[in-house]
Amino acid sequence: MTLHVTLAIAALLAAAALFFSASSRALATIALVAAGLEVAMAFGKIHFAVAGVPLGLVLGLALAVPGALAWLRASAKSAISAAAIVALAGVLQVLSAIGSRI
Repeated sequence: MTLHVTLAIAALLAAAALFFSASSRALATIALVAAGLEVAMAFGKIHFAVAGVPLGLVLGLALAVPGALAWLRASAKSAISAAAIVALAGVLQVLSAIGSRI
């Protein structure tokens, strides 16, 4: 199992935990959909691309921004941990996408 697959699975599990523990489910839903797409792409179940925009950057931002906002709003320990994992996975993906473009 590669690091990319491991991060995608961790983000999916954390987004699901955030979805079930958060009072505001809008941010958690965005992160859950983005993480689900990441896992499906990591396992080769779906393949798609957006012309001109790196998909890793888009999905990374779709994880990092809701994860960071959920982390700022969370009060329960489990929600804070889940939001931190989602945000970290998104930030790592964004940095990876930016690094490959430079």
